[in-house]
Amino acid sequence: MIKFFFTAVLIVSSLHGDISKQMLQLYQKGAYAQACAVGIQNFKLIQPNEAYTSLYAFSCLNADLIDRLNTPLKTLNQSPEARANASYFSLLIMQKRLLIQALYDGYPLKQLKLPISSHLLSRIFDLYCKNPQPSNTVKEYTDANNPRQSYKLYTIQVDMIKTFAIDEYYDKILTKHHIYQ
Repeated sequence: MIKFFFTAVLIVSSLHGDISKQMLQLYQKGAYAQACAVGIQNFKLIQPNEAYTSLYAFSCLNADLIDRLNTPLKTLNQSPEARANASYFSLLIMQKRLLIQALYDGYPLKQLKLPISSHLLSRIFDLYCKNPQPSNTVKEYTDANNPRQSYKLYTIQVDMIKTFAIDEYYDKILTKHHIYQ
């Protein structure tokens, strides 16, 4: 019986190490969506380790999979760094949800004051709050710190789910297309 227990512990430990290593390698390669997928599939194994839980969450964030940040929120609470990460993720989830509500339902955000981070979603949220452009279906914004950088915000549906997209432009050339799921 004891042999079985130690064998099971060794197998689980080696699986955890392989999964953590795989996630880190995918993240370092910029394969954020894949690292996020590995994290969600193996969340029970990485959950006890806040560093790997944060790695999973940042992978999902970099892949614009904001809704997947909900999973690690409740477990990131043991260290100051983990709690700060959880607050950051919560802010981005809230900003995404409020933008969807504003874009689809006309919910006014102009008077809303939330912290703003350097993440694109947060910057666009701030620009939208300052200038919602209610008559435009495509909202266009220019970065105040870099006038060559501009953005377009518009609604889309992905698999019958209402969401939005942000296109990043540099000198009016599309550089990145984000769909926030």
